[in-house]
Amino acid sequence: MKKPQTSRKTVPARHRGEDRRAAILDAALRLIATNGVDSITHRRVAAEAGVPLGSTTYYFDSREQLLREAFRRYLEQIRSLQNRVARSIPKTTVRGLVDFLVEVTQREFEDEQRVLAEYELTLFAARDAEIADALHEWDAFMIGNLARSFESFGTPRPFDAARTVLHMMRGHELDSLTRHDADPEDLRRRLTVVVTALVGTRAPAATRRARTKAER
Repeated sequence: MKKPQTSRKTVPARHRGEDRRAAILDAALRLIATNGVDSITHRRVAAEAGVPLGSTTYYFDSREQLLREAFRRYLEQIRSLQNRVARSIPKTTVRGLVDFLVEVTQREFEDEQRVLAEYELTLFAARDAEIADALHEWDAFMIGNLARSFESFGTPRPFDAARTVLHMMRGHELDSLTRHDADPEDLRRRLTVVVTALVGTRAPAATRRARTKAER
């Protein structure tokens, strides 16, 4: 009995479809960043992506679905970025944790348009339960990562500490959107003060020695 043959055209066609879908979502994010969520239509996104109008309606049944998937794509990209940075920067000291937080913020602002898109879509989440759930899931991922670092320091309430730091980073992001002279070193100084206070005297001995040396 002959084995069924796999068409050689199937895999390339699938990849082309995935690439086109990704291009549509990226185009939607660019338009959202430039003109806001209300500017999104299938026609405008298709023109921005350089694809036929039928492509957007083929992959996304409605405008709302297109917005939701664009938001999910953004969150997946940020999660991937955080994972890459986390692998390269140790978070076992206050300085290491602060370096990680500053690096993530700086990497995000390498493409300011995507940060603008994030806040546009966050506002949309206030009126869309599905997007709100996706945002809360991302928050839980970020807070969980930070909480594990605070747990390693022996911080009594690591999840509260993680939420505090995350909200501080978001405040800096919002400030940076309107102040192009925002200084990442200013964020580093403020984060160092806050993280040091949250860690307190429960920090590992090596961290306490480094902190004492820096204060001299």
